[in-house]
Amino acid sequence: MRNAARAVAGPLEERPTSVDPVLLAGVAGLGLLSLALLVIGDGNLGLGLAPLAIALVVLAIIKIPLRYSMLAIGFLCLTLENPNEAFAANRWHSPLAVLGALLLAHLNVTIPVKALFFSGLDLVLLFFACVWAIRRMTGSQVDVCGHVPPAQPVRQAGLISLAAVFLFWGFGMLQGGFSFGDSLWQLFRLVYLPCVFLLFCACLRGPEDARPLGIALLLAALFRACVAIYVRSLFPSTEILPHATTHADSMLFADAFTLILVIFFERPTLRNLGLAAATLPILSWGLIANNRRLGWVELGICLLVLYLFTPMTRLKRRIAQGVVLSIPLAVIYIGIGWSHPTGVFAPVQTIRSVVDSQSDTSTLWRDLENYDLYSTLRTNPVLGTGLGHAYIETIQLPDISEGYSLYRYAPHNSILGLFAYTGLLGFAAIWMILPLGIFFAVRSYRFSTQPRDRTAALTSVGVLVAYMVHCYGDMGLGTFTSVFTVGAALALMAKQAVATGAWPMRPRSGADQPTKSGESELSSTVA
Repeated sequence: MRNAARAVAGPLEERPTSVDPVLLAGVAGLGLLSLALLVIGDGNLGLGLAPLAIALVVLAIIKIPLRYSMLAIGFLCLTLENPNEAFAANRWHSPLAVLGALLLAHLNVTIPVKALFFSGLDLVLLFFACVWAIRRMTGSQVDVCGHVPPAQPVRQAGLISLAAVFLFWGFGMLQGGFSFGDSLWQLFRLVYLPCVFLLFCACLRGPEDARPLGIALLLAALFRACVAIYVRSLFPSTEILPHATTHADSMLFADAFTLILVIFFERPTLRNLGLAAATLPILSWGLIANNRRLGWVELGICLLVLYLFTPMTRLKRRIAQGVVLSIPLAVIYIGIGWSHPTGVFAPVQTIRSVVDSQSDTSTLWRDLENYDLYSTLRTNPVLGTGLGHAYIETIQLPDISEGYSLYRYAPHNSILGLFAYTGLLGFAAIWMILPLGIFFAVRSYRFSTQPRDRTAALTSVGVLVAYMVHCYGDMGLGTFTSVFTVGAALALMAKQAVATGAWPMRPRSGADQPTKSGESELSSTVA
């Protein structure tokens, strides 16, 4: 028996214990890098632990479904400070300002190395794309379990938009007066949205992801509203600090406001009434604190659009009756406040500044700039000037290049600017994904039977409308607030249209074909 025991134990004792050399090299590299950063940072523990934290985040991204990573990075982009947006006029910064600069601005803004002309977000999105590609090539089921394919016209519009941007970048290079550095800023403003949209198409499962997306949107808006309220408490005067956070927050507040109203409209329960009572005052206070008139315009147009195409209900009928009855009082109120917009009539000043350029220098500037953009478009209506070219100043505007050197390459009116730089052809190719997204959202709303899906469809329409209004009223292209709200809304509607039967799903092959669980869920949803 003793010999038998030795015979069994022998192979176990002789078996060598091997260590993965890649793992060993990785651990050693992390240790050396942490030690070097501790020395460079004069004992800064946070700097020393940064490599370990980044390694853990990278490992988590590799293991978990990509939708969680996209949701997390989207939330960070909605809440962190972007140095390029002059957050709070650079008078106040949060403790996370450095993280925001590393993620959202070019790395050479924080790290003095000229070659780092890309942002941390560029690296993150590229890493996400690589993770997705490797999973597809290896047949991984992490991201395809329960996956509903997007409606092909929307995804194709995203690819066409991306291709058109690079085509008109190349067209601009062939024209005289091309500025490569300025063209990169224009390029970045246009490529983020289709890229993020395509990533959301790859990682979102379908309508079931509407709830986490809505929660992330609401939490981000409430966070930024609280920040705006706090900053305004530090700087009460709008002359010292005109705007508490950024212009892009106008979209965020309007989107979240629309979401809460749509939730209550679809399910008018006490619980949803309580949600509205708890959140709408904070969002309203945030809009007031941020002091951006465009935020109210976006919210008003969103609600008007949603009112027009939703079915008539008793609540809508009461609202219409109330509006009609209040018209005489509103006319008298505006008439009195038009010449004396102070005190109780102060809101009239906001209305007048939007429609009367003679009463507001900012509105006058935009009117003159719009004329210059129109004049530029007339030089080549079909193809425009191409990217990398400044618009023509037919009317000479005050030189603001010291504070904003890109003003002739990234004008306030992003829609007319896109027309001027890419012409009718380029605008149609780049912009068509937005009306197409609204079409699929409205169609999905008509086909949806569940309150969750109807809420998602209506909110997506609001998100897209607010974005269009913002692009016309101010620089909306390329802001990360718009990229991650609009990109997610487009991808969600492309999938929900298929899931609800609003767009017929054609037979597909490979990883794009839904799994059995996805097919059964799709069938039950359509039924």
